[in-house]
Amino acid sequence: MSATLAALESALATGAVEAWLAELGDEAVRSQVRRALEVDRKLWTKYPDSLGSCLLARTSGVKALASLHEAWTVELAARGRPWIRPLRPLPVVDGPLAELTSDETLSFAGLHVPRFASDEELVLTARRFHPSVQKPEERRNERLRWFWSEGRAVIEPDPAVEASPTYPRIVTDGWGPAYLIRAEGAPRVALPCPEEGSARGQFSADGARLIVYGSHDEYAGGFVYVVHPETLAVERTLEVDSPVSAVAEGGGRMVVSTFRSGTIGWVDGREHVLPIHGDDVALSPSGTYVATFARDLQIWSLAELLRREARPPKPGFAPCFDPTGSRLLCDRELLDGRTGQRIARLDPELDPYLEGGPPQPSLYFGTRLLICTHGGLQLWDARTGEPLKMKKPLGFPHWYTLAYDREGSRLAALENGENTVALHELPSGRRVGRVTFELAGAAVAMAEDGSMLAVQQGGEVEVRTVHGALVRRCGRATETKGERRWSQPAPEFSRDGRRVAARVDDKWRIWTLASGEERVEDRLGDAADFAWPWPAGWTLEVDRVSVFTHEASGARIALPVNGRWMFNPAEPQIANCDALLVVLQG
Repeated sequence: MSATLAALESALATGAVEAWLAELGDEAVRSQVRRALEVDRKLWTKYPDSLGSCLLARTSGVKALASLHEAWTVELAARGRPWIRPLRPLPVVDGPLAELTSDETLSFAGLHVPRFASDEELVLTARRFHPSVQKPEERRNERLRWFWSEGRAVIEPDPAVEASPTYPRIVTDGWGPAYLIRAEGAPRVALPCPEEGSARGQFSADGARLIVYGSHDEYAGGFVYVVHPETLAVERTLEVDSPVSAVAEGGGRMVVSTFRSGTIGWVDGREHVLPIHGDDVALSPSGTYVATFARDLQIWSLAELLRREARPPKPGFAPCFDPTGSRLLCDRELLDGRTGQRIARLDPELDPYLEGGPPQPSLYFGTRLLICTHGGLQLWDARTGEPLKMKKPLGFPHWYTLAYDREGSRLAALENGENTVALHELPSGRRVGRVTFELAGAAVAMAEDGSMLAVQQGGEVEVRTVHGALVRRCGRATETKGERRWSQPAPEFSRDGRRVAARVDDKWRIWTLASGEERVEDRLGDAADFAWPWPAGWTLEVDRVSVFTHEASGARIALPVNGRWMFNPAEPQIANCDALLVVLQG
């Protein structure tokens, strides 16, 4: 037997995987390949066509596996069957001790709150709201009990549904301190809270202490206080860089969820940033296990999480290709859009906003300039990643809409509800003109060559040249008034500049500028000259994993990622999802 993919497929069918692994020789190599196989076992068992592609993704960039990776790549290419070639690695990370997934037979719908009944049993219940904000029919009156070490889960009636409020209890008014009510009819007692801050509270698992947590004034940071229930003295304090959203406690340890600082383990007076994320967390009574709940329920070893401690990643950019496909932006890296090789590491300022946000779009990737609107315009050379300084710095508040030409060297800025668009050149920042419209616009667009502008108000779009000449007034007035909705897309010009499109209600309306002819589309990406890049002969389904189907052969290749896929506009068979860059080999 040799360590080929064909031999691996035979070994899996006959239960001889260890014999196949023995062919690899070195124990360290065997261990890495074994982990790469195990982490995706459920996936390639369900989608057998995925085995080779997943194994290549997991072993890409690992120096000790370079020769194996190259041999497997050659083998897959020689088969003449569809496969997916990774251009960037998909690292193998230590997974949870146990995982439970919602499905048709075991639904998590309506359940939000995980808590440990014991180290071996996790309970998931509905979040209870006051009757004034939650109708009885909106409540789920069941709970899930997961005996995770046995692999058994049951849904049963929740006995707490009809339970009366107990005392003492902690209440809040939404903002400001939390209050302790010691008995029915007793006055509320304010719990410790930073000046102008906001707090929530809970009892420790043993009931011996109060845990108060929340946000400082203006969301400038977060805190956790351990409070004596009688004297209300603060006995221990944890201060973090962002508001605290939840606290789990057990065995004298805590796990703290924050909005921007990651998930923090507070153990023996020291803070540890844990490499896990979840909307809700729970800690077992002994403090040995952590449960996270986002889409799935997962159980982790706290000791292992502490060993893998890492600082939370800095915020970065969502993946996107430039219009030529030669560059790819991914997080804080500028990459070659065809090979995935790093060109530059970027250092943007992406501090959170206390109110509002950056003007939209907050990111624009032109052929010449990369532009970010956080805290004023930040510019980089789109080819090299070199940061650029403007002679006249520009910044716009969140009620502005911005638009650019294809290069990113010309900028149009419109204040919501105004009818004058200011024009600037970049990277200098110099204002080079103003165009006045009849419409008081809520959004602006610029043609790729920078020759025309369009503003939209409700169902109407007005198009003018950058010199102010009217090109066409399109559409009809609607009753839409006030500020443009955050999710409402700006109008767009077709790539050849002959048409303009705008989202009106739930449809895209597209007008030919020369004739005024109008047509309607459900999706702009389906319209000619507006269409998004897509790999010919492939379809894609994204749920918990991404499943690419090769239409001609019927091959279904799944990858263990589920974010938004972007396709290279010049070579759509090159696809990127978060940090995974691949080539669809059909």
